[in-house]
Amino acid sequence: MRIWLVDAFADRPFHGNTAGVVPLRAWAPDAVLQAIAAENRCSETAFFVPTGLKGNYQLRWFTPAAEVPLCGHATLAAGAVLLTEIERDLDVVVFDTRSGPLVVRETPDGFTLDLPRRPRAVWTPPAAVMEALGDVRVIDAFTGEYATIVLSCEADVRAARPVMATIEAAIRAPRAGCLAITALADEDRPYDFVSRFFAPGVGIEEDPVTGSSFADLAPYWCDRLEKEAVTGFQASARGGLVRGLQTLSSTRLLGEAAVYLRGELDARVVRLLTAAEGAAPVAPVAPRSDDAERVVRIADLEDDAVAVFDLEAPDGEDQGVFIRERRIVVKDAPANDQRAADRRG
Repeated sequence: MRIWLVDAFADRPFHGNTAGVVPLRAWAPDAVLQAIAAENRCSETAFFVPTGLKGNYQLRWFTPAAEVPLCGHATLAAGAVLLTEIERDLDVVVFDTRSGPLVVRETPDGFTLDLPRRPRAVWTPPAAVMEALGDVRVIDAFTGEYATIVLSCEADVRAARPVMATIEAAIRAPRAGCLAITALADEDRPYDFVSRFFAPGVGIEEDPVTGSSFADLAPYWCDRLEKEAVTGFQASARGGLVRGLQTLSSTRLLGEAAVYLRGELDARVVRLLTAAEGAAPVAPVAPRSDDAERVVRIADLEDDAVAVFDLEAPDGEDQGVFIRERRIVVKDAPANDQRAADRRG
């Protein structure tokens, strides 16, 4: 059984955020998945299982300490491995997850990843959090997928040394023990904003590059700067650039991925993983969103095909939901035999 270590949101190894990627034939016990993630010591390890539809998988993510409901960089890494090394005849994969369907596409510039765009709400950080951040000036704060604090300048983001025990204890929602900080970039930078992300609540003091945090940050800075797309730099020790834009129902991120390691799990680990192969198939994971018409969805067309629908309003339209693209991927078809047709409705 194979395993990859992939540096996501990076164009070369030793940058971006490393994710473990482990394809499975069936789900193993959670304790085994957690043990593998702890052994990998990456901020997340992605495990996925085929659903029976070509290009469609169930996906879960584990940090070394806990399972998480959403992870951007490990989803990008899993999609990159599938599209470039496992299912090379595809240019798009759809993952069923606890946060809804997530779509990864291969492009000439890297890989795009569609993440849920959560409603943004004004937030007043607790006094303990402000003390934990030290001598910084706050100009805004909000919650979405995470609690986020906007600081006055790039230097404050880079210099912050938050007290992790306080972050873990004081941030209780929307994701316990997780906090993003961000600021407008200095004028001479090749990016629009900077950020950092702290997650002691799930066993990670500072995450190198956090795709799920950019699902909050990209829409915020698009709105504030009045831009259709923005580029952010996560100012961790490893660093990573992420380009993001808003669609009708999601935040679309663009990033690259670099494989650091290709390997095989030891036979004793494989026996633990394959012990569940005779079990009943896992039921599909329901989307977290209640608005089924405004999420990326898949639909089974025939025994040998699947359609991927990307729901967006056409240019110039500000009401209603339209099917912008209908892509049919046929099993065992050559790469140049895929068919795509635009539909409006």
